Order: sequence, then structure tokens, then C-alpha cells
Amino acid sequence: MIFKLVGIAIIGVIVVSLLKTAKPEFAVFATIATGVVMVITMLSALQNVILAFDGIVQKSGIDDGIFTAVLKIIGIGYLTEYSSSVATDAGCGSIAQKLQFGGKIVIFLMSISIVTALVDVVSALVNV
Repeated sequence: MIFKLVGIAIIGVIVVSLLKTAKPEFAVFATIATGVVMVITMLSALQNVILAFDGIVQKSGIDDGIFTAVLKIIGIGYLTEYSSSVATDAGCGSIAQKLQFGGKIVIFLMSISIVTALVDVVSALVNV
């Protein structure tokens, strides 16, 4: 898996470097395309990890909603980081910073349901 990712990254870097000198306006698109190909390459591995976590959740008795919220938070973090990197590569550092800040706010808002569920579990344990 890592060798595929490294190979894709090296090819992407070469293509982006060549495009920056010949057609700079297309370099951002090559960067995005390289990232998309890398994500697609990793999807099968990610699917196996998600299925493993789902099995753990089923065995532990944790509410599926918490598991879903955690996966969404992780996805938002990765998507925000990737989008921010693309914006930085495109020369829009200010937009990248605002995107990171917005992602953090969304993650904070989504984590409220997890904190609420945690408080419920602790309350149930204390009352037992």
C-alpha cells in the first residue's frame, strides 16, 4: 500500500513540477488529481478499518450513533486538512487558514453529541 502511495506521490510531484514551468494554471488541477488518486487507492484499506471498528462497536454495545459521529469527525478532519493543503498550494494561504478554523468549529459542534453520550454513560454508572 505505502509503495503505491509513494509512487503516485512521486509521479504527481513530477507532473506538478513540469506543469508549473510549462502551464502553471494546470498545476493546481494536477495536485488535486494526485490527491484524489491517492484517496481512491486508500479507500479499500479504509473500508477494512471501518468494518473492524464497526465490529468492535457491535461487541462493546456502544451506540451506533456515537460510532457514526466519530467517523464523521475523522472524515471532516481529513477533508479539511486536504482542502486546506490544496488552497495553500494554490497560493491562498489565508483561505486555507479560514478553512482549517471552520473545520475545527464543525468538529467541535459534532463532538457535542459524543460528550452528551459520555455524560449519560457516566451518570448511569454512578447511579448503579
